[in-house]
Amino acid sequence: MTEVVYCDLGRAMTLTEAMHAAATESRWDELTELEAERDPVLHTGTMQQSQETLEMLKAIMQVDSLIRELVSAARDEVAARWDESRRVRRAVAAYSQV
Repeated sequence: MTEVVYCDLGRAMTLTEAMHAAATESRWDELTELEAERDPVLHTGTMQQSQETLEMLKAIMQVDSLIRELVSAARDEVAARWDESRRVRRAVAAYSQV
Protein backbone atom coordinates (compact mmCIF):
# COMPACT_ATOMS: atom_id res chain seq x y z
CA MET A 1 0.00 0.00 0.00
CA THR A 2 1.33 3.41 -1.00
CA GLU A 3 1.62 6.07 1.69
CA VAL A 4 0.22 9.47 0.74
CA VAL A 5 2.80 12.26 0.87
CA TYR A 6 1.43 15.76 1.39
CA CYS A 7 3.01 19.01 0.31
CA ASP A 8 4.66 20.82 3.23
CA LEU A 9 2.84 24.13 2.88
CA GLY A 10 4.16 25.37 6.21
CA ARG A 11 7.70 25.07 4.90
CA ALA A 12 6.66 26.65 1.61
CA MET A 13 5.14 29.60 3.48
CA THR A 14 8.27 30.03 5.60
CA LEU A 15 10.41 30.09 2.47
CA THR A 16 7.98 32.49 0.77
CA GLU A 17 8.21 34.89 3.71
CA ALA A 18 12.02 34.66 3.61
CA MET A 19 11.87 35.38 -0.13
CA HIS A 20 9.79 38.48 0.55
CA ALA A 21 12.26 39.68 3.17
CA ALA A 22 15.15 39.15 0.74
CA ALA A 23 13.33 41.04 -2.03
CA THR A 24 12.45 43.88 0.34
CA GLU A 25 16.14 44.23 1.19
CA SER A 26 17.29 43.83 -2.45
CA ARG A 27 19.13 40.59 -1.67
CA TRP A 28 18.46 39.17 -5.12
CA ASP A 29 20.91 36.25 -4.95
CA GLU A 30 19.30 35.07 -1.74
CA LEU A 31 15.84 35.45 -3.26
CA THR A 32 16.89 33.21 -6.14
CA GLU A 33 18.33 30.60 -3.78
CA LEU A 34 15.20 30.58 -1.65
CA GLU A 35 12.97 30.25 -4.69
CA ALA A 36 15.04 27.28 -5.89
CA GLU A 37 14.62 25.72 -2.45
CA ARG A 38 10.88 26.40 -2.33
CA ASP A 39 10.02 25.12 -5.80
CA PRO A 40 10.49 21.41 -5.04
CA VAL A 41 8.61 21.80 -1.75
CA LEU A 42 5.57 23.06 -3.64
CA HIS A 43 5.82 20.30 -6.23
CA THR A 44 6.33 17.39 -3.84
CA GLY A 45 3.36 15.44 -2.63
CA THR A 46 -0.30 16.19 -2.98
CA MET A 47 -2.40 18.93 -1.50
CA GLN A 48 -4.73 18.09 1.32
CA GLN A 49 -8.33 18.92 0.60
CA SER A 50 -8.96 21.40 3.41
CA GLN A 51 -9.82 25.01 4.07
CA GLU A 52 -6.45 25.42 5.79
CA THR A 53 -4.66 24.31 2.60
CA LEU A 54 -6.68 26.74 0.53
CA GLU A 55 -5.92 29.63 2.90
CA MET A 56 -2.21 28.79 2.95
CA LEU A 57 -2.08 28.67 -0.85
CA LYS A 58 -3.86 32.04 -1.02
CA ALA A 59 -1.36 33.53 1.43
CA ILE A 60 1.58 32.18 -0.59
CA MET A 61 0.10 33.64 -3.76
CA GLN A 62 -0.42 37.03 -2.11
CA VAL A 63 3.18 37.20 -0.91
CA ASP A 64 4.36 36.03 -4.34
CA SER A 65 2.47 38.97 -5.84
CA LEU A 66 4.28 41.36 -3.49
CA ILE A 67 7.60 39.80 -4.45
CA ARG A 68 6.81 40.21 -8.16
CA GLU A 69 6.04 43.90 -7.56
CA LEU A 70 9.38 44.40 -5.80
CA VAL A 71 11.29 42.58 -8.54
CA SER A 72 9.49 44.57 -11.23
CA ALA A 73 10.27 47.88 -9.54
CA ALA A 74 13.93 46.92 -9.13
CA ARG A 75 14.13 45.81 -12.76
CA ASP A 76 12.61 49.12 -13.90
CA GLU A 77 15.08 51.06 -11.77
CA VAL A 78 18.05 49.16 -13.22
CA ALA A 79 16.73 49.73 -16.75
CA ALA A 80 16.41 53.46 -16.08
CA ARG A 81 19.97 53.60 -14.74
CA TRP A 82 21.22 51.67 -17.76
CA ASP A 83 19.49 54.09 -20.14
CA GLU A 84 20.94 57.08 -18.30
CA SER A 85 24.39 55.53 -18.38
CA ARG A 86 24.05 54.96 -22.13
CA ARG A 87 23.06 58.60 -22.66
CA VAL A 88 26.07 59.79 -20.65
CA ARG A 89 28.42 57.53 -22.61
CA ARG A 90 27.01 58.85 -25.90
CA ALA A 91 27.39 62.44 -24.73
CA VAL A 92 30.99 61.82 -23.65
CA ALA A 93 31.73 60.11 -26.97
CA ALA A 94 30.16 62.98 -28.92
CA TYR A 95 32.08 65.55 -26.87
CA SER A 96 35.34 63.64 -27.39
CA GLN A 97 34.93 63.84 -31.16
CA VAL A 98 34.65 67.61 -31.15
